[in-house]
Amino acid sequence: MPESDSEISNIGNPAQYISQFVLGPVSTVCRGGWKRTRIEGELQLCTHPGLGVTQATYRDRSLTLVGFMLDPDLPNSTDADIVERLLEGCTSLQTLIAGTSRLGGRWVLIATYGKNKYLFNDAFGLRQVFYTDPKLTGALWVMSQPKIGADVLNLAIDDAAQKFIASYEFRAASEYKWPGASTPYAAIGHLLPNRYLDLGTGSVHRYWPDRPLERIGLRDAVHQLSELFKGLIKAAATRFDLALAVTAGLDSRLVLAASKDVSKKITYVTVRQWMAPDDHCDIVVSGRLLERLGLKHTVIKAPLTASPEFSRAFKDNVFLAHNHYEPDAEAILKHFSRKKVVVTGSGGEVGRSYHSLPLENNGKVTAEYLSKLEEMGSNDYAIRHFQQWLDDLGDLYNVSLLDLFEWDIGSGNWLAMTQLEFDIAWKDILTPYNCRAIMALMLSVDEKYRKGPENRLFLETIRNLWPEVLSEPINPHKNCEQPSLRRRIRSLVKKVVFGW
Repeated sequence: MPESDSEISNIGNPAQYISQFVLGPVSTVCRGGWKRTRIEGELQLCTHPGLGVTQATYRDRSLTLVGFMLDPDLPNSTDADIVERLLEGCTSLQTLIAGTSRLGGRWVLIATYGKNKYLFNDAFGLRQVFYTDPKLTGALWVMSQPKIGADVLNLAIDDAAQKFIASYEFRAASEYKWPGASTPYAAIGHLLPNRYLDLGTGSVHRYWPDRPLERIGLRDAVHQLSELFKGLIKAAATRFDLALAVTAGLDSRLVLAASKDVSKKITYVTVRQWMAPDDHCDIVVSGRLLERLGLKHTVIKAPLTASPEFSRAFKDNVFLAHNHYEPDAEAILKHFSRKKVVVTGSGGEVGRSYHSLPLENNGKVTAEYLSKLEEMGSNDYAIRHFQQWLDDLGDLYNVSLLDLFEWDIGSGNWLAMTQLEFDIAWKDILTPYNCRAIMALMLSVDEKYRKGPENRLFLETIRNLWPEVLSEPINPHKNCEQPSLRRRIRSLVKKVVFGW
């Protein structure tokens, strides 16, 4: 543990770790404009000035919200309204978790019940949480990315993790990620979705799934999903100046359809990456569709590379950030000056049964298979941590293992990290799929209605929300597929520019 104020002063630079936090012993010093919030007992929260904190207390109970929550049933509610209702109506951790099921947003919730203290986050874990092993660090520390913990506690990268970082499997894919709950530091773990952290013991417990999902018919699911998506977008538009990211894909099309009632209050935007041709479907299809709907299409064109100044800030803000997102983030920052909350269609893969069972081993899912799904091949480090994820599953009830894997790892790991990277460009990020009630509903529908190429659950929900949104094709192949020569050029440029 650090012994003096100066050893932890580097967490207080307002230009670094934008919209991030650290929770630690009450002696923690918040510098450089970071906000201080006392938690019941011996814990103190330090937050970047751009990150919202809402706290409510009643007798021996308290709730501290980090980030923002949205209530689709009461869209005019503020964070304070929602926290007060949760505090009043949820008298235990179990009822609190259940009480957040229909809530959206991007948040961490710290709850105290007498001497017991707990922490959990939004359904996909998009407001990331990392935590230390108190046996190794002398006290429990919680933070928004592992580098903050390493700064505070002067930790070095684990040898095995360093070897993984240097491996072909880690860098070969531009969307590289970490396997399971691992981090670069042996003393720091990642709180994956569907789990809570006991702040008294430092132990992690899976809380979902906790019972079999009740199967639901397609028509009922479409109705319920429509209300949830529509309510979340309305709640966000009530509170924020929104930009909604539009592509030619299915997941963003559903989010667009849910915005119908508040569409005149929203900026619809497509980020054009530097390698995208003039006729790329994300540009052409989105432009035609928005014109049909009477909405303006804002296209932000990213440069080939980011400026040196922005590149340094981007890497300083998130350790091991994805290089190829730098130009996109800088272009967004220049255009909107971090004044808008963006609404994305990310995370829909969970509801579409994105992965298929292996053909070998009688369909049994192994750590080796999971490593291949994540493009990590036969890397020993990856396989070991995916095996730990499998060992931690517990009772799945009737939830598909691979759907839960995409939820925990696809959304809770890769997507959460990329959103942290784009905090440098947006005021905040809203993913409407990031709602436990939405995901549980989708996974309760027969898989044949969820999987492609039909994707009936998604298409029927879009049709119910705003049928005109289907007037343009979804991901038309002739525009979306890049010629093989262009793919080779893109690969070559990445190798030259980024060293991949």
